[in-house]
Order: sequence, then C-alpha cells, then structure tokens
Amino acid sequence: MILLIFGPPGSGKGTQITELAEKFELTPIPSPGDLFRKINDDEIKKYTSTGKLVPDELVAKLIFGEIGDKDNFILDGYPRNLNQAETLENFLKEKNKRLDYVVYLKVSEEEIVARISNRRVCSKCGRNYNLITNPPIDNKCGCGGELTLREDDKEDVIRTRLTVFNEQTQPLLEFYKDRLITVDGEQNIQNVFENICKELEK
Repeated sequence: MILLIFGPPGSGKGTQITELAEKFELTPIPSPGDLFRKINDDEIKKYTSTGKLVPDELVAKLIFGEIGDKDNFILDGYPRNLNQAETLENFLKEKNKRLDYVVYLKVSEEEIVARISNRRVCSKCGRNYNLITNPPIDNKCGCGGELTLREDDKEDVIRTRLTVFNEQTQPLLEFYKDRLITVDGEQNIQNVFENICKELEK
C-alpha cells in the first residue's frame, strides 16, 4: 500500500504516520521539512526561514531519492501542490505503482497557531515538547539540552505557511477526490488514528 497523509503544518501528521507505518508495515518517507532540516543547505534555508515553499524540482529530487524502489510506504506532506502531485503520479506510473489513499487531517487555523507556537525543540537531542500539552521541566530537555523555538514556529511565519498551504495545497482535495479520506484532526490522537484505520480497512 502507498499512502499519503497531508494537512496544515502542526496537524499531527508525524504522530499518525508513526502509528500507521507500524500497523500497516509501511516505510515512512521523511517530510520535505525534515529532509530540509537534515540537509542544512543555505539555499533551502532562505525559503524555510520565511515560510515559503522550496522549488518543486528540488523537493521532488529529495523525495524520490528517499522512495527509491520501495513498494509499501507512507508519504508525509508531499505532494503539497498540483504540480508536485502530477510529478509524483508520473514517477509512480513509471514504476507501475499508484498512490492508493490520501488522508487529509482537517484542523482550524487558530488551533494550528496555538499548537505550533507553543512547540519547543531540544537543541541537543532534537526532542519535541509543547508548553501546553507536553511541558518540559524548568525549560530544559530530559537530556539537559536547552529548548528553542524554531524560526518557522514563530506566529508570523506560521500564518504565512498556512496562507501558502491554503493557496497551493487545498486544490489537492479535488485532485485526489477518488481516494481521499478526510479526518477531523482536532480529536485526540487515538481517535484520529482509529478513524483513519477504520477507513483504510473498509
């Protein structure tokens, strides 16, 4: 099975992907954002630090390199626009594969801003905390590292990212309507997971 999960930044894609990958024995393909941060490239940083999208050609090259010849995998937030979707369709078609299901996590803008702006990341081990739902002790990670607010987690950047998402990603709902599963992403994590599984197992 080839599965895509998408939704606005902070909609909980990463958490669901971990659970779904284990249940359905799928290989998680890192999100473009995770790949960008891992690469630490100055050209990429000039886009991500302002909330703008990295050019499609560069994103495709990174994602397709991760997919390789895998048969069962789950995509995290890629594709994000129609051009990327068509590029992915062509890439999979050449390998006699097809994207089976697209899961859309629907979450309101204000909920997203609240979630992301309260996120903190350990500068030492990379662990994520949330000041509201998963607060650290004395503003430090369990490993002793200092917690920081990522540049792309600041409110003005979040709202820019959401504007970009709405303009470029929402049309994917129409593009993938024949295999689309829409789930309320504002439920608790377990309910979201169970709703997705119920739809996939129909």
